[in-house]
Amino acid sequence: MTTLFPGDHNNRHLFLATGSNREQARQQTLHFMNTTRLVTYQSTGINDEEIRPGMSEDFWIGIESGIAANRAFCKSLMVELQGTGLTGIEDLLTIPHGYPSKLLHILTHMLDGFIGIDSVFYNLAEDSHWLSAPLRTTIEQHPENYWLVPLWHGPVTSSLLAK
Repeated sequence: MTTLFPGDHNNRHLFLATGSNREQARQQTLHFMNTTRLVTYQSTGINDEEIRPGMSEDFWIGIESGIAANRAFCKSLMVELQGTGLTGIEDLLTIPHGYPSKLLHILTHMLDGFIGIDSVFYNLAEDSHWLSAPLRTTIEQHPENYWLVPLWHGPVTSSLLAK
């Protein structure tokens, strides 16, 4: 089966949403994007045929793929930070302002759950780029209440976390 969640995540975020049906998950995702001030796009769209329920064959593939992409982005930020001379936690007190501190800022937001243009997977239930073990268990027990919603977007009009 071909997955709708390929490794190429350009122009798309993948949201974990909750709801008793596809439309509730869709509306939750659109509401989030319409109210966040962290990133806005010229346009956004959701193709209803791409929304996957928790019972879907490729539901977990989508989550794992998205989380892996988020982790890879975080790793690339860490490598760039190391390239600026940051080698240990004690260096945080003397990190130069500008590019190095901006990299750290973006990495911190990825870790604490602020969506940005580089976010691939975003968990609306936990406001996070990740998936906690308790929520994973809950989804496995009640998959009918969880949905993966791909949101396609146009060019960025504003972003507080742009690299």
